[in-house]
This record gives sequence, structure tokens and C-alpha cells, in this order.
Amino acid sequence: MSLFDEIKSAAEQDKLRLHTPGHKGALCEYDLTELTDDSFPSDAVAKAESRAAAAYGVKHAKFLCGGSSQGVKASVYYAAADAVVDINSHRSVFDGFMLSGKAYVAAGEKGCVRPLTVEQIDKALTPQTKAVVVTTPTYYGYCADNSGIAEYCAKKGLMFIADSAHGAHFGFAQELPESVARYCDICNVSAHKTLSALTQSAILLDNLDDTRSAALSDTVELMGTTSPSYLLYASVDGAISKVTGGAARERYKALYAPLCDLRKEFVFLDNDDYTRPVLDAARMGISPYKLNKRLCLNGVYSEKVDDRYIVFIFTAENTPNDVERLKIALRKSIGEIE
Repeated sequence: MSLFDEIKSAAEQDKLRLHTPGHKGALCEYDLTELTDDSFPSDAVAKAESRAAAAYGVKHAKFLCGGSSQGVKASVYYAAADAVVDINSHRSVFDGFMLSGKAYVAAGEKGCVRPLTVEQIDKALTPQTKAVVVTTPTYYGYCADNSGIAEYCAKKGLMFIADSAHGAHFGFAQELPESVARYCDICNVSAHKTLSALTQSAILLDNLDDTRSAALSDTVELMGTTSPSYLLYASVDGAISKVTGGAARERYKALYAPLCDLRKEFVFLDNDDYTRPVLDAARMGISPYKLNKRLCLNGVYSEKVDDRYIVFIFTAENTPNDVERLKIALRKSIGEIE
């Protein structure tokens, strides 16, 4: 039984709700808290997390409703170690070090769209370094040498932590890269970024032994709320069920050829994630901000725009028709600027 089915079963009983939330089901019938007879959530969340761990091929999974930021901060705090980190890391990485009081060496090139390499990590290593925090994939769809970094960390006795917020979909279709989750000690993925879960939904994955994983879970609780949204948790469980199904694989496959054709017509980065076309507007001699503004006026909203690039994200919820709409909008918008 899915976590949402468990919620639905509990919510549809004819019971007087004299507990939180204060809307008493008026805003959403299925927005429930823990019930005092222990009938919900009981072991429903633990079962859903086990399903997620199996899907990613890791030892443990922990659902988060504070986004990957919650998991990243918890991971860094749990490691309690000086570390080498990507200079282009998400702010949650640096927040984690602020909370832990440990030191970090920022490696890599500022503004680079590619992830850290083994060589860059090795160069930044100090005698005090006990962990490595790598962003893979980057916001721009590039993956690190996950197996190479894992081998290096094992050799050096370093904890390998991966911020894979934008790689929650990896490993679930033949055309996609494999997930870093199998290679690292701790991995964070955002179920709401590239899967079909609600915003703020994420998953903390680990390959630690049971005792260390339990300690990591305690740190996750420290960084999060004592009133988690079971609707968010249920959306993660549903997203995992959806992406592991055959229909999702077929939808990813259907997007592959149209997105490859799109990349041939315009100047996109040759990144590792075909579902993340990154337009190099500056190389086309066009202001990315002006082009993005025209795209919005023509009904297309991108994920991100910076001084050079415009990032678009496709998921299994998109169709080949959406790719065609982007192609038409790009032609029109570029023509309007020129």
C-alpha cells in the first residue's frame, strides 16, 4: 500500500478531528498529523523509505520536507569534518560548515559549469581533510567522475558526500546517466526538481551501516521540522513509484530524439543530461536576459538565466510536443531580438 493510500484510509474515517492541523481537513482532507492511537503513520513512512532505498540501490533512504538543503546541511554537520568542497556549491553546503564549525577548502574554478575532478580534489587536500563534498550533476547538467572520486575517497579514507539535487531522475531510464547514490557515502536528491513530487520534497540516501545511518537521521531531524508534511512524503513515494514504472521509461525515451534534434538547431552545451538543455545564448551573440524575457512573453518559462546561459528542464511529465513548443518559441524570440 502506498503512503498516500495509508493517508487516504486514515483521513476518510468518520472521526472527530480534535488535533492539528487547525483547518481540520477543510483546506485539504488528506493533510494529517500523527494520530494518537498510533494507527498513522505507524510504519507507513518507513516502508515508503525502504522502497526508495531499493529504487536507488542504496542501504537507506530518508524523506525530507525541507528540500535537499535540509539533507545537505545535515550531511555536512553529521560528517563533522574538514572537507574539500566545490567552490560553486549550493549555499546549503556552506551553511552546513557554518553550523558544524568545521573548515573547508573551496576547490575548482568560480563560475565553472563542470563539477570537481579527482585532480582538483587531490590538489586541495590537506592533512586535516576527512571528507569531500561534490555537486553532481551541476546545475548545468554535467556529472562528476563518480566512480573515480569514490575510488579516490576510499583510498584516502575520506567520506564522499554528493549534492545530487538535480539528479533525482538519474538511473531510471537507459538514456539517462547513472546515479551517484551507489558510489558515495551520503547523497541528497531533490524529488521536486526532476521527479513529480511536490515542492520541498527531497530524499537523503546513504550507504552507511545501520548505526551510523541512525545517527545521520538524528541530524536530519535536527535540521528539519518536528511537524513534517505527510502530503510531501506521500508525493515522494508516489514520484518514486511513477519513475520506476515502465511508462516513465517510455516517456523519457520519447523525449530523447526530439531533444537531440533541438540541440542541433541551436547552441546548447554538450552536457551529460539530455533532459537539461542549456542554451549558450552569449555564444550566439544574444543577451540571455533579453532572450529569456522574450521567451516568457512567448509563453515559455525557463529554470534559470545567468550572464551566459539559459537552463531548461524536461522531465517524464513533459512530452515531445513540449520540445516542439520550445523550439518554436526560440525561433520566434530570437527573431524578435534580431
